[in-house]
Amino acid sequence: MAAVPGQVLAFLLPTILLGFSGAFFLAAAQFFISLTGPTSRNTPGTNVPFNCTAGTFPSQNINVTWLKDNDESPASAQYLLDHGGGNYSVSSKVFVVLSSHDLGSTITCEIAHSALAEPLRTTMNLSQVFQVTPTLKMTTKPSVNHLREHQRVNLTCHVSNFYPAHLTLTWMENWHRVATVLDPQVMRNTDGTYSLRHTWQAEATLEGSEFACWVVQDDQPPIRINITLRAQAQEHKKGRMAHSVQLQGPQQRSEPGTSIQLTYSSSRVQTQHVTVTWFKNSLELPRSQTSIQPVGDTYNVTSSVLVPLLAGDALSLVLCHVKHKSTLVFQQSVHLNHYLRVSPAVTVSQSSTSSGLVAVTCHVQRFYPQSVYVTWLEDCHPQNGTKQPLSKMNQDGSYSLESSYLVNMSAQRTERVFTCRVQHEAQSPIQASLILSAAAHTPLSSGLEMPAIIFVALLLGFKVLLVISFTVTYICKWWHL
Repeated sequence: MAAVPGQVLAFLLPTILLGFSGAFFLAAAQFFISLTGPTSRNTPGTNVPFNCTAGTFPSQNINVTWLKDNDESPASAQYLLDHGGGNYSVSSKVFVVLSSHDLGSTITCEIAHSALAEPLRTTMNLSQVFQVTPTLKMTTKPSVNHLREHQRVNLTCHVSNFYPAHLTLTWMENWHRVATVLDPQVMRNTDGTYSLRHTWQAEATLEGSEFACWVVQDDQPPIRINITLRAQAQEHKKGRMAHSVQLQGPQQRSEPGTSIQLTYSSSRVQTQHVTVTWFKNSLELPRSQTSIQPVGDTYNVTSSVLVPLLAGDALSLVLCHVKHKSTLVFQQSVHLNHYLRVSPAVTVSQSSTSSGLVAVTCHVQRFYPQSVYVTWLEDCHPQNGTKQPLSKMNQDGSYSLESSYLVNMSAQRTERVFTCRVQHEAQSPIQASLILSAAAHTPLSSGLEMPAIIFVALLLGFKVLLVISFTVTYICKWWHL
C-alpha cells in the first residue's frame, strides 16, 4: 500500500485475555504505524531520512524491519518509548541514498510483535521525495549559419529527463521576458522521467539578439540555455566580386568600469580609401584602430574600438560609420545592453504591522539584465512558497524590485535571522540579513496611538468633571431654596 509522508495507518486488533478465575475478558487493543519522509524533494545521490513510529504494545519485544523494494536495509537509529503501565512504542530511522533508478522504488517499514496476528506494514513510494533536474538543449530551424536580416527562425528548447512533471518554461529575448508557459505538455520516458520540447519563433537582425530558455522546477533556482542570433549584412556585388560586412562584440557580458571591444570587418572591398568612425551616444570614441590589407585586386578592412562601460549604459548605443572615399556605405548601431551586466545592490529593512506581524522587505536595486531569482532564508533554512516579485525599469534602463516577507514575532521570544539571497545570472549569490528580536516587537499600541488615547482620556475626564461640578452646584442651590 502506497503512503504519503505523514500518513498514519491504524490497525485495530482484538486481544483475548484469560483471567485467573477462568473467565474470559475481551479488550480492544489499538495499534498504529506511521511512516514519514523528508519534507522536500531531493536529487539523486542525496542521503535522505525516513522515520517509522508504531505502538502501543504490551511488551518490549518489538522487531523493526526496513525494506527498500525487496532488499532489507539496516536501521540507522531505533528508540523504545515507555508509556507506563507496561505499554511501549518504537521509533526507528533509516537513511536511503537516492539513485537515478529509484523512481519506481519503495521504502517499507514492517513491525513485528507477539501481540500482532500479522506484522504492521506501511510503504512509501520514493518518487514522492525524488527530484531529477532536467538537461537543456536548444536547436534552430533553419540553421543559424545562413541567416538573412529579419528572417524568422524557429527556436526549440529541449527539456530532457526531469521529475516531477510540473515546471515553468520562460522564453527571454535580450533578458526581457517574451513568453511564459505554465505546465507545458510533457512526454513520459521509459525510466519514469519526463521530457518536453517547446518552440518559439524569433527574428534575426543585424544588431543580433540573445534568446534564452529558462526552466524553473518547484522552488529550485532556474536553469537556462541561450543562443545569439545575428543576421549577416547583405552582400554588395560589383562585377563578379561580392562585398561582405560583419560587426561583432564579445560573447560574454562585462561589469561597469571595464571596456569591451567592438570590431567591424569587411572583405573584398574595391577601394583602399576607407574611413571607419565610432560613436557612443553621438560622441566620437577615440583611439579606434583600422587596418586595410590588400587581397589581390581588393582589400580587407578591420576596425576595432574599446568602449568603456558605465552603470547607466543599458540604454546606450554605439554607432559604426563607414565611408568609401566620401560615400557612406555602412552605418549600424550596437545596443550596449547586449554586453552589460550590473550586479544588484541588496539591502533588507523591516516595518511593523498590526497583530504582532513584521514585514521584512528585500530591496534589490539597479541591476541589469532584468532576470534575478530571490530566495528568503530563516535561520539559514530556505523558505518555500514565496512568489518571485516583478521588477520595474528605472530611468537609466536598469531594474529594481522589492520582495516582502511577513513574520509573526508574537509566537516566539528568540532572535531570528532573515536573509534575502539574490541570484543574478550565473554570478555568485548576493545576500543581506536582518536579525529580529521578538521582545522588540510585542503587540503594543504604536507610538502615535498612545498619546492619542491619553489625550482622549484627559479630554473626557475634563468634561465629566465639568458635568459633576455643574450637577453639585445645582443641587446645592436647590437645597438652600
